[in-house]
Amino acid sequence: MSMRVRNGMLVILAVVFVLTASLISIAGGAITGRSKSKKMNRVTISVQMSSGPEFEAMVPTAEYWNKNYADETGISVNIVAGSRVGYMDKIQSQLVSGFAEPDIVHLFNLFIGNLQPYLEPLDDYFKQDWVMNGPEGMDYSVGMMFPIALETGKGLDGKIYMLPKDMSAVILYYRTDVVKNPPETYEDFVAIAKQNTQSLNPNSPTKYGCIVQGKYELWTFCAGIENLWPLGYNIFKPGSTEVAPVHPDTWKGFEFFEDLYKTGVLHPGIENAEYPEVAAALESGAVAMAIQWNTNYHSITNCDNAPKVCDKIDIAPPPGYRNVDGSVDRAVYVQTLCLALNNASNYKEAAVKFMAWSCFGEGATLYAKAGGSSPVKHVWLADDAMMPYPKLAAMVTEWGRPLPVYEHMFEIVMIGSIWIQKVLIGEVSAEEAAEGMQKEFASFVASKK
Repeated sequence: MSMRVRNGMLVILAVVFVLTASLISIAGGAITGRSKSKKMNRVTISVQMSSGPEFEAMVPTAEYWNKNYADETGISVNIVAGSRVGYMDKIQSQLVSGFAEPDIVHLFNLFIGNLQPYLEPLDDYFKQDWVMNGPEGMDYSVGMMFPIALETGKGLDGKIYMLPKDMSAVILYYRTDVVKNPPETYEDFVAIAKQNTQSLNPNSPTKYGCIVQGKYELWTFCAGIENLWPLGYNIFKPGSTEVAPVHPDTWKGFEFFEDLYKTGVLHPGIENAEYPEVAAALESGAVAMAIQWNTNYHSITNCDNAPKVCDKIDIAPPPGYRNVDGSVDRAVYVQTLCLALNNASNYKEAAVKFMAWSCFGEGATLYAKAGGSSPVKHVWLADDAMMPYPKLAAMVTEWGRPLPVYEHMFEIVMIGSIWIQKVLIGEVSAEEAAEGMQKEFASFVASKK
């Protein structure tokens, strides 16, 4: 065999070897996991959060990353706390001004319609193998997160702009020593509340039947809309930001608030009641039931914090409306606190790498152990979960629903809250509220066109 032919065969064999090795490598990657060998030039990304329990849970999470993975990935994380007072105004100012920092911002999903133009869509990043394989070796996927949580982070175009770190839901709390069977309908709720109000029943073990949120502030409408949704109510027409006409059954949802007012079962000070006041009423043992956020569960069942009731509290889905076949239509309001990527960031890929670890992987577990509420299945359904997440997961999976995406949702929510408050304090009737609220929504939306 001539030297030229021999050399030619060697070249061909070498090419075949390289191609074969490449195919094996590709196949192996598909089977064994994604490559995590990429390392950034040394960068520090900034995460800006509002002060409070979420920031306190993120601090040890970020410290763990910096200690264990900063050298391996080339990414260090700096967590910055901002005052809760004026936090959203500050974030909006930073994003609108085009500042490169913070790289990652901490936002309520409620504001996605307003801030979407300044946030980076995340879908394409989630297709990158390096991003979706954690430094701990875990492969991530968006399917690890509860679908309802992931849905809250989608913008008007259906893309993911926010990645939930905490998920909250409005549910029913009740005293197990007072209420043997939690109410299934709003009629049941009012009847049980009357039975456990001392002014109506001197033998009642609790002074008041219930408490709900009634303050003119953001979350009253969020907590109240879940008793309108099962009736077929919608703020907007389907797939539109045009306000829907007044639904003929909306008044029935407001009738619940009207009945609470007229029967005198409410804890005093309802016009100023928000999360802290509802929590205090539960902790004091003064009420038999409350419509309250799931985040209250940990403190209300802590005997150092709530010794009077800590062992007497359970949760259930909020009441609904019974159909002729005996089934009950319900809704559970769901919202999230999310991490989002500043679209002016200089370190986008590095930031998303940390976000994926924090929200899908090992970081989600660490965050939950520090007091957070990462809405991924392996955290919520863990045997050692801090809260009764399996029960809550069933509620949000079956009945969970977020508010629609709209640029001015903050203002819409405030309009809805004042109408709920008006009914709870007897200022307007259920019928007047149902019609007046939707007309005010329509007038507001028209003014923004």
